[in-house]
Amino acid sequence: MSHLPSRRISRTVRVSFLFWLILVCPLLAWANSEVVNTQSPPAPASSSLDVAKRIDPTDFKNRFDLRSEYVEYSGGSVQAIVPRLDYAVSKSLGFRVELPIERFRPAAGPSIDGISNLVTRVAWRPLRTDDVSVVVGTELILDTASSPKLGNGKNVLAPFVFAAFDLPRAKSVFFPYIQHGKAVGGDASREDVEYTNLRASLLTRLPAKAYSFIEYSHWIDHQRSNVVSSQIKAELGRFVLPNTGVYIRPGTGLSGTDQRYGMHWSLDIGLRHFF
Repeated sequence: MSHLPSRRISRTVRVSFLFWLILVCPLLAWANSEVVNTQSPPAPASSSLDVAKRIDPTDFKNRFDLRSEYVEYSGGSVQAIVPRLDYAVSKSLGFRVELPIERFRPAAGPSIDGISNLVTRVAWRPLRTDDVSVVVGTELILDTASSPKLGNGKNVLAPFVFAAFDLPRAKSVFFPYIQHGKAVGGDASREDVEYTNLRASLLTRLPAKAYSFIEYSHWIDHQRSNVVSSQIKAELGRFVLPNTGVYIRPGTGLSGTDQRYGMHWSLDIGLRHFF
């Protein structure tokens, strides 16, 4: 999505951030209560392993996600409700569909509400051993946005590949990821789309059915002289039921925050349910 440059953060955005902060602080305290409580007995090793297996992105499962997302850009902000459905044909083949419902608040002018681009995905795991797994697939992002401000006006085909390396001594899993997206049709009057996204993520198992997930993203915009944007997000999550977990994920832009794929900061709150 393209946004006009602006350095002003509106009073509405500040109030919205305060609202989210008040909402998520109790969630953070609750998620960490069993971790920091020295009176509680240590969780057995199996509970940590169960969490890792449950959220392993290389082991496909039927899953429904719902998250509330706020992103502050240079030219405004986006608040979104994002439902996502994953369907596993098998543990090595899965499909995904995601349709954000957004409110875009430009730096100047009225807000715009509606649906954004529909994201579809197919993924296949050709390799899995005790130490490493590899997943290949592609996303097809369809131009379904109800307003030009809620999408890029293009259909984008974006193949990807990522791996998972187990780091048992650190109770972690490392995920390198690469994806290349290119427009394959859409509104001819809109700016073309071609990008490369490089990611490095680290999943760490914590006590009390909790986990952390840190992700660094590096975007290269090939349509704008290969300008670069980068950002980092840190997720803290906990399973509150055997099949249901909640999480909070703040993020911040590191470079290229005024570019097409850059952001100033973001905050996601969500749940995941496996069935």
